[in-house]
Amino acid sequence: MKIRLHLLLWLLMLPLTPAMGATAGASSLAAAHVLLLLSYEPLFPAADNIVNTVQHALNRNPQHDITLHVEFMDSDLQATEEYFHAYAQLLRAKQQQGERYDLVIVAGDGALKLVAAEGREVVGQAPVVFLGVSDSEMIRHVQSQGGYTGIYDALPVYEFMALMRYLYPGFQQLHVINDGLPRSAQRLLQLQQAADSLSQKLVVHSLATLSWQQLADELSELRGEPLLLLSAYQDADKQVKPLQKSNLFISNHSGSPLWSLSPFGIGDGLLGGVVTDMTDSAGQAADMALRILAGENPDRIAVDWHPANLTLIDAELAARAGFDHDDFPQKTTFVHEPPGFWQNYRNLFLLLLSVTVFFTSIGLFIWSEIRRRKFSDQQLDDRTELIKNILDSIPDIIFYKDRNGIYVFCNKQFVNLMGKDPVGHTDFDVFDQETAAFFRAKDKEAVARKHMNVNEEWVHGVDGSVMLLETQKTPIYDKRGRCIGVFGLSRDITELKKAQQNLEHIAHHDVLTGLPNRLSLNKKLEYALNMARRGGELLAVIFLDLDRFKDINDTIGHDIGDLLLKDVAHRLHNNVRDSDICARLGGDEFVVVLSRIDGEERIQEKCDQLLQVISRPYSLQGHLLSVFASAGISIYPQHGNSVDELIRNADAALHKAKELGRNRSFHYQRELTDSIHSRMSLEQDLRSALESHSFMLNYQPQFRVGEAMPRRVEALLRWPHPVRGLISPHDFIPLAETSGMIVELGYWVLRSACQQFLFWRQQGLILDKISVNVSPIQINSSFASTVADILQYLDFDPRWLELEVTESLMMSGTTEVSQQISELRAMGVDFAIDDFGTGYSSLSKIKSMPVTVLKIDQSFVRDINDDINDYEIARAIVLMAKSLGLIVVAEGVENKEQEGTLHRLGCEWVQGYYYAMPMDGEAFYQRYFAELQ
Repeated sequence: MKIRLHLLLWLLMLPLTPAMGATAGASSLAAAHVLLLLSYEPLFPAADNIVNTVQHALNRNPQHDITLHVEFMDSDLQATEEYFHAYAQLLRAKQQQGERYDLVIVAGDGALKLVAAEGREVVGQAPVVFLGVSDSEMIRHVQSQGGYTGIYDALPVYEFMALMRYLYPGFQQLHVINDGLPRSAQRLLQLQQAADSLSQKLVVHSLATLSWQQLADELSELRGEPLLLLSAYQDADKQVKPLQKSNLFISNHSGSPLWSLSPFGIGDGLLGGVVTDMTDSAGQAADMALRILAGENPDRIAVDWHPANLTLIDAELAARAGFDHDDFPQKTTFVHEPPGFWQNYRNLFLLLLSVTVFFTSIGLFIWSEIRRRKFSDQQLDDRTELIKNILDSIPDIIFYKDRNGIYVFCNKQFVNLMGKDPVGHTDFDVFDQETAAFFRAKDKEAVARKHMNVNEEWVHGVDGSVMLLETQKTPIYDKRGRCIGVFGLSRDITELKKAQQNLEHIAHHDVLTGLPNRLSLNKKLEYALNMARRGGELLAVIFLDLDRFKDINDTIGHDIGDLLLKDVAHRLHNNVRDSDICARLGGDEFVVVLSRIDGEERIQEKCDQLLQVISRPYSLQGHLLSVFASAGISIYPQHGNSVDELIRNADAALHKAKELGRNRSFHYQRELTDSIHSRMSLEQDLRSALESHSFMLNYQPQFRVGEAMPRRVEALLRWPHPVRGLISPHDFIPLAETSGMIVELGYWVLRSACQQFLFWRQQGLILDKISVNVSPIQINSSFASTVADILQYLDFDPRWLELEVTESLMMSGTTEVSQQISELRAMGVDFAIDDFGTGYSSLSKIKSMPVTVLKIDQSFVRDINDDINDYEIARAIVLMAKSLGLIVVAEGVENKEQEGTLHRLGCEWVQGYYYAMPMDGEAFYQRYFAELQ
């Protein structure tokens, strides 16, 4: 009996579960559980400060016994809906294990987004306090639901601009580095809005489109202009640099001092900036949490929209940059200043203080032990009963076995699981032989290691259920150091393990197809590459891409496109060996890795087989599709010695295969790297040309058949390169689209064309319409409003404007495209389908399109008098257009015979070299104004 009494007293001193933080002495306090949910990874610089500040503030509260639970989402690189949903399932699983929260503190946009998207039920309907959230719209949204309050992470952009103007009088432009991640994009938007309101020019160096080396090349050209580091975590090639390495890399390659809006890195390569102190925000959030736990309604606690900020400067770097202390505002905080008296003797003082505290603690401990030993036997019995009741109330299984493996104590949960009390028996009396032998081996392992041993155990309950237990076994020793038994604590983690496995699967697999994703591919390919090095074997990377997959999405729909991708993935997976790798990178891109290959001929044979498998017809919800693919091949060791190099070279070979006509494969050649460098150089020139407005517009008239004067005109973009000469739009427009520059370029074309049209009218040359081509990339959520602003600014009648779009864009039927086009049509802007007849239109679709003009592609006009198929296609287009009341314009008319045939078919509008070559605005005016006179 004494053994059990002493054991129960000892158990009282242990933190029995992670959810129990109160000691017996605090049993009279109100217990509360608080969840701190952070968007960041554990290594994020602010994470430790936030956790420690919140923990410290909660521990200071005398009214509650508060247990803090901490979760790190790591959502900066995993910002997909699937990841958020899986993480919500993980939180729900933990609640099912008994974790209940009285209040939740969320740090960062991702954490608040999770709670807002999944509903507060994911955290047990607990009130929510937020900090570090920069999305003001999301804050207002959750406020409207009730139960939320917190601190807005207001980026101090205006204060920073004021500091820059204070330090750099008359500076022209501010250079900004960002990486395109969601948090970075939100901050860049705030900075851009502030810059626009102050008429301050920003020059953005974005790692969303630049590699680390390209960024270094751009920064090396800076000479003293202010440079703001907004965020630099990963580049366009998905290469990640931790904060310290990123700051060091940028500071080493920059010719300018490096400024920041975050305190992390200042004093470690960054000169300084205006920053928000996350430690203060965390303390303020903890104070709000305590007020709510004390009974205050969270809806009555106002959101802090204006948190305090400070000017933080590295004194050493400031001196190197030529700044004195007096150059900065009065309330500036400096780091790396020369040490004072406290810094010199701080360690000695702390040592003396530690020694004093140590001996004081020993004295207090001895005093408490003497006092405890004076308790009466009756008090000991009462304490024993109390401990037993506490242990029986815990949902986890608790037990103690002596050194012979005989159960001395267990709580009620153990008895409920097994249907009998094991006290006085061994594992072999309670469990089957195999399970009992496993448990006994783990007991001995814990004793041999002389510290707590954690393992997972599958157990069959008395009701037939099977559960996975996470068991902690700790050896117990007497005063002489002899092991007297093993203490165990088991928790049912069945559902938690399922949620963790699901989250792990999502992180390493493509959600749509179930194939390994890019992250998993890199790991598997690295392993296969190491094996190939050891065995001196060949290894092949085949990069596959479906030809014209976008047309299928645009014409038939994304649902059919997703079904097609799943079928393609299934075929590829079933046609490679178990030792090979089949992965999906995203979109319609797949990678197959072949290892242990006999020779290069075998690689080509396998690639041809995969292309043939993909090309077999697909029957998907009543649609019979024929799809082809292109492939690029790189081979280890001749084409690369690393994962990145092999994938990059296979991708380059894939692009070459598409250039050669698609539905084929191509082996990597060294010349392709030169081609890539040439394309990168052209992209740089394109960006420079856009900044300096080095483009020009030509204009080609459109005539009604039989008339000498044009009534309509089309604006055509031209690029006169200073070295390469006139570059065809077919060469630079796709580059502008993939780089995102097409949006700004397109608006420049629209403004310039409308200004030229207005000039002609002012000079007496009156035309009905000017037609401007629009890229599908331009049509986003702000397209209609931007076009409207341009027309309003120029005082341009929308009825004079016609926008030419592709057939596939009009057929896409997406809500956003339809909404933008409908808004412009309501203003009076007309739409024309360019190169009609080359896409996948149907009569029913065309009937519902908001278009007024169909333009017959010149490929049908060129041989209209020699090819019966071209003739019939042109005739069908004209008949269909007339039946729908649409205007038809024939492009590429080069002789009178073509004009005559088109006129007989009923086509009344023509355009081509037969009438006029494209010409600049002045030449156009001189020619047709003279004819008008």
